[in-house]
Amino acid sequence: LIINTSSIGGLMGLPFQGLYSASKFAIEGLTEALRMEVAPFGIHVVLLEPGDFNTPFTGNRRETTADGASPYAQARARALAVIEADEGKGLAPEAIGPVLARIIASPAPRLRYQVGALEQRLAVLAKRHLPAGLMERVLRSHYKSG
Repeated sequence: LIINTSSIGGLMGLPFQGLYSASKFAIEGLTEALRMEVAPFGIHVVLLEPGDFNTPFTGNRRETTADGASPYAQARARALAVIEADEGKGLAPEAIGPVLARIIASPAPRLRYQVGALEQRLAVLAKRHLPAGLMERVLRSHYKSG
């Protein structure tokens, strides 16, 4: 059993989190491919896709001195305030434990396991069913990015 940690942010591009989303999109693709490659050997590969969690990640975020000179500085600051508030209201990391236990105990685990606030899990469903332009407007509105 291989459990790769991605993110709900690996299922949709998030404003001012492009590099983060890109790295998680890569894990998504790698895991999907690996799952098919190793299945004949009885190896299961799973994606754990957490939403926002209240961890030291937020406090360890660093900004460069160039950030303030960017033409995106104001929009980025607004989005970052939302991101940090969402992370601060996020679930406790211990919420992942029971999900990991279910994955480990399952004889045939599914590909994806999302763990996060209801609204974040609903955003994943919304992305699957809403027109792309509408979903983009929803995300831009949530992150106050213009």
